[in-house]
Amino acid sequence: MDENDNLDILIKKQFDELYSEFDKKSQKFINPNSIKNIIFHLVDNPKINPNQNQKLQELGEIRMKKKLLEYFKAVRNTDLNKFSASDLYKNHIDPIGDFMTDYYGFSRNGGKLVLITIIVLLTFGIIIDLSLILLDWSNFPIFTIMFLTLFLVRQTIKKNQNKLIGLFY
Repeated sequence: MDENDNLDILIKKQFDELYSEFDKKSQKFINPNSIKNIIFHLVDNPKINPNQNQKLQELGEIRMKKKLLEYFKAVRNTDLNKFSASDLYKNHIDPIGDFMTDYYGFSRNGGKLVLITIIVLLTFGIIIDLSLILLDWSNFPIFTIMFLTLFLVRQTIKKNQNKLIGLFY
């Protein structure tokens, strides 16, 4: 067994142990869906991105696996609440998310960030639609509907592909 196989086994084992240590209410603080999605792609189904440097991706995957193990250790050594969980996410999961976004096409719209994104899209859509209605170029809120539809379709695709990551997700 090489180091990479050992890391894979260790990551799965430690996540299962960590997840079982928390009650349902506290599990959100360890970002379980984000971690499951990372494990699904990084450990269970790694794929080389043809648009990226293969050697850099392989080295990055090892680095991210070690970062994930550091996160598990940090969670165990921290009294978890929403503030400490947010700090742990920013220091550990966020860099992993950057890597997963670059190499695996992840989206950061998991968790509560979805609501903020929808509000921003609706705001822009409404502004554009109101401008078009005031200029008598349209009588229908096409941009609001289009932005919302595109976002929801993209979100559904990413969710089905297990490529979402987010704070408390």
